[in-house]
Amino acid sequence: MTNVSTVKNPNLTKEKPDSPIKKAKNDSINYEKINNMETFNSFVRKKNTFLFGTTGVFLFLYILLPILAFTPVLQQKWIGNITGVWVYSAGLFVMTVVLCALYTKMAPKFDQIAAEVLREYEQGGEK
Repeated sequence: MTNVSTVKNPNLTKEKPDSPIKKAKNDSINYEKINNMETFNSFVRKKNTFLFGTTGVFLFLYILLPILAFTPVLQQKWIGNITGVWVYSAGLFVMTVVLCALYTKMAPKFDQIAAEVLREYEQGGEK
């Protein structure tokens, strides 16, 4: 299927010589060298700990809702006529917003560490 903007202006599909995308000096990247860098391995450990930890906690709490929904604990009235299931469900929405805010706060830090690892690799080695 043809894109409408390329039909009107076929030059949009061609790469311009003054494109802001820089090509690498050397197209081959030594991934083994990057994998052996301690800074890269430290970065991967930090990021994986954060991602898997938060994902595990949040998935556990989401999966716990249907399990607890049929128990007497969440069937009781907690606030007026509102049962624990409703309160727990509302808490899951709040938890989702907290997760988004937490990840938004952590993402720039991970980007900065990744840039430092890339800079170290481009300078030629391990620290």
